Amino acid sequence: MGLKISSRAGRFKKKLVSSEVLLIEAGPLEAKLAPLVATYKSGQLSASEFTAAYLITILSHRNPGTWAGAKRAKLNTPHHMPTLLKDLPLKFEPNIQRRLEGITNLGDLFAQFAFKSTPEAVNRAILAWSHGDYRLELMFRIPTPQEVLDQQKQGRRCVTAIVQATQLKKYILGQRDALSFTMHDLIHADHFYHHNDSFQSQLGLYALLDFCMKQNHFEEHLKLNKFQDEFEYLIADMNAYAVHLLKCLKSALIFYHPEGENFFANWVLKITTDQNEQDALLELNTQTYDEKKQDAYLLKLLERYKLTRPDISPNFSHSH
Repeated sequence: MGLKISSRAGRFKKKLVSSEVLLIEAGPLEAKLAPLVATYKSGQLSASEFTAAYLITILSHRNPGTWAGAKRAKLNTPHHMPTLLKDLPLKFEPNIQRRLEGITNLGDLFAQFAFKSTPEAVNRAILAWSHGDYRLELMFRIPTPQEVLDQQKQGRRCVTAIVQATQLKKYILGQRDALSFTMHDLIHADHFYHHNDSFQSQLGLYALLDFCMKQNHFEEHLKLNKFQDEFEYLIADMNAYAVHLLKCLKSALIFYHPEGENFFANWVLKITTDQNEQDALLELNTQTYDEKKQDAYLLKLLERYKLTRPDISPNFSHSH
């Protein structure tokens, strides 16, 4: 297929600091992160604990004394992060130490504080990951879109943490600094898992897309760079209600093919013989589409792809 490295774009602010700041902070950050990486690789920290400490390390470097933000009502998200703060290779500022009085571990810290420049979804994803509710994989590199699709069709997602100065000193994929990149992955994880109905429908969509790619349904499209960019975005960087994702797929398939509507109509015949499902796909993105009625047909289609693909069905029951 020749899929490229994804841009992993999105709505969360991409660049939290300037390129000049990146050059200045890269060396000091690598030095601060090194003992944390060593602690993780020695097995003393879980992946979620490492990622939580990773975020704090960069936040505190950029915002000394103010990174902890406001204390808030405790997030109602179970967590399992037993490592004590005092046992971590982290140094907290005196005023932060006073504010964290009574907080013993990273789980309590992420549950009770709204960190500076950090969306709540980041905290929730860290906590749910530690409890086993979000099946995330920590990586120290950037996976390809195909790797992300392979993970998502099995109910998993990746979280990338950049720790080397050579990468910390520049924007990742030319678009995000390392902190923004990691937060972005956690936000996507929250979008993927947080609502169970949306999660289940996405599994079906990724099963369908996996089938279509293996059958070379989009072979001609993927020779076009602009379609390839949109398709990579769809398979690796869009976590939303599956019918919305189908709308995006349909628009791209029609727009980037010379026969447009005819190509799409023929593709529909390849993926379902059910008349209601065919009609729903053909009427998607039109004024005649009946959301209340036809969404159900499309979700049934995706559910069938998920259930009939034992090679990609996730072996766990999502609880959110």
